[in-house]
Amino acid sequence: MASGRLQQAAASLERLLLNRPNWDAVRLFYGIVLYRLNDLEGTKRELRLLEGRDLSPEQEADRARYLARAEQKSKAFRIMGRISIGGRYDTNPGRVSNSLTATIGPGFDDDHFAFTAGSRFRIEADLNNGRGDYLFFQSRSNLSEFFEVDRADHLVGRAQAGVKLHGARGTFAPYVSYAASFVEHESFRQDHGVGFDAALSLSSQVSLILKGEASRESYENNSLFTAGSQRNGDRIEGSVGLKIRPSDSLTLLVQGHWADKDARNDGFSYDAKRASAAAYKLFGMGRYLTASVSYTRTEYEQPDGFYTINTTREDDLLRFRVATGAPLGTLFSSLDLPDGISSIVAQAGVSYYTQDSNISQLDIDNWSYDLMLSKSYAY
Repeated sequence: MASGRLQQAAASLERLLLNRPNWDAVRLFYGIVLYRLNDLEGTKRELRLLEGRDLSPEQEADRARYLARAEQKSKAFRIMGRISIGGRYDTNPGRVSNSLTATIGPGFDDDHFAFTAGSRFRIEADLNNGRGDYLFFQSRSNLSEFFEVDRADHLVGRAQAGVKLHGARGTFAPYVSYAASFVEHESFRQDHGVGFDAALSLSSQVSLILKGEASRESYENNSLFTAGSQRNGDRIEGSVGLKIRPSDSLTLLVQGHWADKDARNDGFSYDAKRASAAAYKLFGMGRYLTASVSYTRTEYEQPDGFYTINTTREDDLLRFRVATGAPLGTLFSSLDLPDGISSIVAQAGVSYYTQDSNISQLDIDNWSYDLMLSKSYAY
């Protein structure tokens, strides 16, 4: 199983259970492997046989968790989501360069704390065509509310609706989307678009990931940004990558991304290319570690007339993030926490953002440290 050969693992475990039917640890392992293989009926059968058996507290927790997951995924109509709240500390929340500090005034690049919140929501409805296809609607939102620097406050929301289709070796999910963003509680941008997500299994451990989207971006004037409709235009983007699972506890993702924006004012039209890599490591008992890095090169078509009338903007952006988390029940295992509280996940993360531009006013550095509490739900 650790090497990703789930079919062989299932066959080996099944033979062991034929010889020793009361080997509960193996049956639990077998049920988890079946879940990974998306054999939900088999998962429920094996894990229900373990109900009332002499399992350790950790084994019983695994049995209950995977049984609940299998029952949830077996429903023809599913609702799931996550709510997160927390705080963040930024060294430069206004994303202000040193060259602009003297012009704007002191204090805009000071470090500050913010209240943060986020949500994810998804509905799935099976098409009952025997292939596992289903309709879906999903949304996500993120809020950052700084205590003292209104300039950095922002709210972003995005919704998608589409269908996920399953083939012999992969999936294809076309969708329509809508997104909106607000800065200092004022409307900033709205997007309408169509796109797709696709995955093709190359082996038991490697999948090819493809994404594409075309959208119409519409900007509005507000007290901070006055370019307004000059930024309006069509944006086309796509990405290709590999998802690699060297083991059941480690997932790697490498991607290449490109985007082309055709704005009403060519000073806001650009071509962007990005390379990224991410790793996700599980340690058991709900503990995990994630790390990601990305580099983006953005080249604009002509001067925008706002920062300069002579220089065409070119930006190099580097992002890096590391985060780790675990359920409260794992962090405080000595306490008898109620199930509703023990399943809350606490996550601590650190991010670094640096932009190097050929326009000095757009050279930006920021360190961010965050702590979040997240609660997932499913019906």
